[in-house]
Order: sequence, then C-alpha cells, then structure tokens
Amino acid sequence: MINRKLIFFILVTLALNCQGQVMPAPGAKLNYNQVMFEYEKVKEAGIYLVQVAEGTSVSAFNHPQVEQKDSATATMIGNLRFGKKYQWRYAGLIPGRKPEWHGPYNFEIVKDTILEKKLVNLVVTKNDSASNAGGLLVIDATHSIVDRYGKLVWYLPKINWHSELGTTTKIVNRQSVKTITRATTPVIFDLRLTSAGTITYLSDSNAQECNLDGRLLWKAPNDGKVSGFEGEHYNHDFKRLSNGDYMVLGNELWHPLQPQDYDTTRGHRKFADRRYFNGREYAKVEAGTVIEYDKQGNVVWNWNSYNYLEYDPLRPKIRNQHIEYPLKAHINAFSVDKKNEFVYVGFRDICRIVKVEKSTGKVVDSWGLRLYFGGANHPVGLHQQHDANILDDGNIAVFNSNDYPGADSIPAAVIISQQPADSNNIIWQFNCRLDSPERQESRNGGNVDQLKNGNLLVCTGTTDRIFEVTKDKNVVWQAELIGVIKDSITYLHRLYRAHYTSSLYPCYFVFETDLDTVTKKSPGFNIRIFNKGSENDLYDIKIVAGSFIKQFITDTIAPGRSSTYAISSIKNLSKDDRIELCISSQTNPEFVRKSWITVQ
Repeated sequence: MINRKLIFFILVTLALNCQGQVMPAPGAKLNYNQVMFEYEKVKEAGIYLVQVAEGTSVSAFNHPQVEQKDSATATMIGNLRFGKKYQWRYAGLIPGRKPEWHGPYNFEIVKDTILEKKLVNLVVTKNDSASNAGGLLVIDATHSIVDRYGKLVWYLPKINWHSELGTTTKIVNRQSVKTITRATTPVIFDLRLTSAGTITYLSDSNAQECNLDGRLLWKAPNDGKVSGFEGEHYNHDFKRLSNGDYMVLGNELWHPLQPQDYDTTRGHRKFADRRYFNGREYAKVEAGTVIEYDKQGNVVWNWNSYNYLEYDPLRPKIRNQHIEYPLKAHINAFSVDKKNEFVYVGFRDICRIVKVEKSTGKVVDSWGLRLYFGGANHPVGLHQQHDANILDDGNIAVFNSNDYPGADSIPAAVIISQQPADSNNIIWQFNCRLDSPERQESRNGGNVDQLKNGNLLVCTGTTDRIFEVTKDKNVVWQAELIGVIKDSITYLHRLYRAHYTSSLYPCYFVFETDLDTVTKKSPGFNIRIFNKGSENDLYDIKIVAGSFIKQFITDTIAPGRSSTYAISSIKNLSKDDRIELCISSQTNPEFVRKSWITVQ
C-alpha cells in the first residue's frame, strides 16, 4: 500500500511552484503539445521574447518555428508537434539594449505508440467555431485530450492497454450481422482535467490523480474500510471536489446480516447466497457506495445505497415478478452541489436519481420511475440513464440512455428542474437521433456537461458520438469515434465519458514585484499578478516582515489579464530583514508561489 503521508508530501511538493524556475526543464520529455514556458525575471525588462526552434542545431534559431512576446515570466505556446525535438530560449527586452539570450534549453514531445497506430479515429463532422465553446475535449476511450479539429493535444502516458477479440451484432436490413472485433482499450474511465489543472481518472478499479506529465499526485486507499472487505471496487465516477477532497463510487458486495434479516414471518429478505466471514454471517448484495476522502486518504463522508433501498414486503410487483435478491441497484453517477451540502446519486437499474443530504445521509428528494420501491418523489421518464450532473442553476443534467434491449431506442440529453413550480420536471430535452437504425442503442456510458457559453456537451457513450448543442437545439460541433478495419477485424475503443476543458492550464499564474530591495524608510512596493490560466481566478496574498503580517484576497482576474497591488505601511523593519511574499490560487490553494524582498 502506498504510504499516504508520502503521497501527500509529493502532492504538496509538486504543487509549490516558486519564482525563478525554467520550464520546460532541460531534457524534458513531454506528452503534450500545449506547453507553458516559464523563465526567470530579467531586471528592467518589461517584455519577454520567447523563441522555439525545431531540432537541436545551433542554426535552428535563424528560422524559429515560434516567436512570442509576453509581459509576464510565463507564456503558453500550442500546436507543437509530437515526435519532434525542440530547443527554446528567452530574452528580456530592455529599450536601447540588445537582447541578451538565456538558453537554449532542449526538450522533446514524445509520441504515444498505440495512438500513433491510429487504430481508432476521432472524425469531426461539424465545427461551427463561431458558436461553439472552443477549448479542448477530454476523451477517456483514447486516454487523450484533443482540440476541436480532433488533433491530439495531450495523452495519459504509462498506462496498461487491453486487446481482446470479440464479436458485435448489428441489425442491417432486418438481418443480424456479426462482426469480428478487437477491442483495444486503455483501462481508463471518467478521465477529467480538473479546475486545478490536474488529471483524475479510474484505472483497474483504482481512483487516482496525476499532473500533466502523468506523475502520480494522489491515489485512493482502496482498503475496504467502507465496503467491509478488501478493496472498495471503485467504478464509474471519480471527482476532485471544490474543497480539495476526492469523491468516488464504490460497491459493497457482502453485507453483514442484522437480527431483522432473519424475520421470515414478515416475508423479509430472502438472500440466496449467504456466507460466514470471521464468524459472522454475510449476504451477497450489490450495494453502491459513495466515498469522500481527504488529501491524506481518510474517509470524511460515505453513503451506502443498501439503507435507502431496504427491502419492503409491500412493494409493488415489477412486470408481475418480484425483484429477487441479491438486489441489483447499480450506481453509475454522482455530483455535488456548489455548497457541498447535497450529493446527487444516479441509479441505472432502477432508473432513478436521488438527492442525499450530506449532514444526515438521508434521501431528501428523488426523480425517476414510480415502479420501484415505493417510487420516486417526482415521476420522470428516465430509463437506464447515465450521469447525474448538478448544474450551476440547480438543475440536473442527465444522459437518458433509454436502453430497451432488443429494440431500437433513441437516447436523449435531458435537464431536470428542482423547482416546485415545474410540474413537468424535464424542462429541456434533445433526442439523439443517430444516422442509422443499428446505431440507436446507447447501453453504456454517456454524460451531459454544461459549458461556459451555456451550450451542452453531450457524450453518447458506446455509440461513440460527442457533440455540442445550444439550448435552442442547434448542434454546433460534432465528432465520432470510428474503429479501423484491418485484416477483417474492426478495432474499437469503449467510449464512456467525454468532458470539456478550456486548456491544459485552467489554473496558472505568476507574479513579480517592481522592487527587489527596499529601505527601512521607504519599504513600499507593488505586486503584479498575471493570470496565465484559461479560467477566472482570485489570489490570496500574504506578506510577512518580522512582526508585520498582511493578508488579503484579490478581486477576480480574468484569463490573460493582470492586476497590480500596492503594499505599504510596513513598520519596524531592520536592516538585512526580508519581506516574504506568499501568493496562492483560490481555485487551487495548493498552487503556491513564494518570493522575498530584501531590506537595506
């Protein structure tokens, strides 16, 4: 088992980005082509010039591939090429002086051997750049992030791939046609780029977080403290929360029997499979768990569906048959509201979404079919749905798979209202009519994310479609994952979810001071913070000088903008003291930069 304290130390150490570093580091091997270049401050320079040249020869800078100016000590350059070696250098531009170059520094952008074989292609069929949200798409099926043209920007390195032969059956002209397939898939589900700029994903029943380079930052303990046995059986959904904690779905497969479980006079639970573990009798069940961990891997909150779906002998029959135990009430999605007060949990097999109050663990509301276990509070036509995504306005976005085995069905992206005034709780619906009858089943996967421009990004799961649609139901971007046929074998990838990110650097900043030294008589100086990320952010500024401490939070700084803050009224300074500066991001408090000013 990984030492939790060690992982936490690594996490914090990697997050502390101090002033005065050069990135990418000399000799770096990168798995992405959208690169943040960072360099040391040059005294008196107001503008920096960065040059990037392909190859390693000295003459390469005679015709640099990229030449970019920036007023900050960091600048992002995209569209570099995989499989190429580069060198870069920078200079601070000072009026009336010849540029003094620093560098060159060499780095390489490495290819992914599986992706390079192009066994599956993402084909973009529509790209209305004036109407869509732009940015990048995170696709778990290919463990990659691509731009709106389908071009690779980032991939998750050092992962295991599965390659298995199988068959798929399609109905063509009312005839069953079998195709030999080879599913070449990474063991990756629910890949996300977080608001903090880290990567989270599920892999081989592990929930973990890494940086852009693929270096492990955090891993869920998977120690069975919630399930009661070895392993938590993580599955389907894993998120880093806004408070820095992590939440993931798990399964409890064996439940300790309680005294009331033996009360057969009331027709109580009939568990066909019972076993003894350590002298106690357990019943085989499938109960979903939702687990929240802190940075150290401690369980800070959990919820078990077994208590919510407790057997009721008076429940109605389903299609004239009782549901037999072990109960299959499969959880496949969750989300958390902004205030971290409620968790929305999605059950696929009973076609329901429930709202759980974190403070009590009680289900306070529900949406779905009325057939199961007394029925949902709000009758909503969900069937075998995926996702349960709480939106900023309090509505719930769902991908309604509408899966009826053996029959054509049309999946839909829907939005459910929580407002009591909405008698029809589905207030928006977009039917995903695919282009051929054999493609109309969407059995596994799918999600709906709302984008910054109000549009919705919809992933249809195993039908391999991803599209962006406006609220007035105009599709402004669309792509499809298409398997390649080689030697009569169709190579497929299993698409589960797709997500949006504005860039590889949603959270990134640098800062500088206008003075490196001050005097006791005139200790004032200015701090200028540059938001180099692609999302709005605020920053916590802390200044310590002897017994003097000043701390405040900035206003919001938009992407690509900067703000300057005057610092004065510093008292009781002595010669050779230093003023320590510590600035952190509100989006990611672990992203901390430090510097200091000497006192003369």
